[in-house]
Amino acid sequence: MARGAESKRRRLSPPGDDEAVQSKADMEWDVEQDYERRPRKVTKKAGESARLPIKTSEGFVQAEVQPPTQDEDKGEETDSFLGTDDDEEEEGSEEEEEAEEELPKIPIKVQIMQAKEELAKMATLINEEPEEHTSLFKTMAEMVTRKNTCLTVKKLALASQATIYKDVIPGYRIRPLSEEDKTGRVSKEVRKLRDFEQSLVSGYRNYVQTLGALAKNSRDGSIDPSLKSFAINMACTMLLAVPHFNFRSELLKILVNRLARRTVDADYVKCRDTLEDVFAKDNDGTVSLEATALIAKMMKAKDFHIHPSLLDTFLHLRLLGELHMKASQDRADREEEEAPGKKPKQKREFRTKRERKVQKERKEVEKDMRQADAVVSHEQRDKNQAETLKLVFGLYFRILKLRIPPLMGPVLEGLAKYSHLINQDFFGDLLEALKDLINHAEREEMGEEGDQEVTQEEDDEEDQTTI
Repeated sequence: MARGAESKRRRLSPPGDDEAVQSKADMEWDVEQDYERRPRKVTKKAGESARLPIKTSEGFVQAEVQPPTQDEDKGEETDSFLGTDDDEEEEGSEEEEEAEEELPKIPIKVQIMQAKEELAKMATLINEEPEEHTSLFKTMAEMVTRKNTCLTVKKLALASQATIYKDVIPGYRIRPLSEEDKTGRVSKEVRKLRDFEQSLVSGYRNYVQTLGALAKNSRDGSIDPSLKSFAINMACTMLLAVPHFNFRSELLKILVNRLARRTVDADYVKCRDTLEDVFAKDNDGTVSLEATALIAKMMKAKDFHIHPSLLDTFLHLRLLGELHMKASQDRADREEEEAPGKKPKQKREFRTKRERKVQKERKEVEKDMRQADAVVSHEQRDKNQAETLKLVFGLYFRILKLRIPPLMGPVLEGLAKYSHLINQDFFGDLLEALKDLINHAEREEMGEEGDQEVTQEEDDEEDQTTI
């Protein structure tokens, strides 16, 4: 027979037993919590290391154990899992400082090799797609201003930037964007080109400012002399390579500041030769006018206490009628003419009547445009050269009036070369200055002869008294 469903049996216990069990459980929980809240103490035996062994060619080597610090001796090695966030931040900062101190020092040769590879990689990317890698200009500039960088790496970074800028800089001057240009709607290509131009101008401005800071005289000796000389050479290189581009005035100031000192060294000769090349290659006279104005201002500020060779740079100026042919002080060489004779026949290209008419009209338009550009350029060139000539003659006349002996030779040589360009209004002043100079020289000669006669008479009187 199947058994029926048995009813559950309940355990009967007196009411006092449940309360005793509950109180016992609470006491055990309190004991566990007290034990859990106690701080853990980590004890290490002397010479014991918790680091893993290092595998070498000779086998496994146990890592060296650092001696305990004073803080560890005082008992600060206790570790609490209930520490505050401040303690964790302090521990993190201490670990970072220790990591910085433990960084190995890279040898200088390795630093130079790494810098060469990095600069070559960045230069390749910029030359391939300059519009896509404008951020690399800033990265290369940081290699010069970065602390703890060896001198050779700084020079490599400066030279690499100069080479890249010479390749990337366009053949025109980039103007700053106006508010209308920034807010106006343009195509995607135009906006991309504008962003690249503004990034290029910003990076080149920082580069020129870095050159100016390195080329200054540091009284505390914080700038290495070789780095200063290298910065001056880079400024000369950029002025010769891109005289039309932005920040030309800053480059000229670097050169003029070096020429303001009378000590002639390699840097002085480099700056002087650079100015002579700039004067000789300047076609429109803009750079020559700007450089002459800076030199004149510097000379007046120093009361003409300069080296005489600086005035010789004005002899290389291309003033007024000296641009249409190759000229020298002795002879003038005209442009070579083609030898008379039959010209070789050129293969004629077949064109329709309509194409010939369009080509003829296009040639006429191009001819008119060339003539208009030539008129404007000639007018601007003549104006710049007239202003330059006025500055040069102003310096010459002032030196003549002051009668500065070391500078008289270059001044007279310059007057002899440019005398045919002097305005008629200045001839009277020039002749008066030359007349005063001659009279002054004669008076000095007369004074010397009088002194010699007086000394001769005194000697004769002494001889007579002795007799």
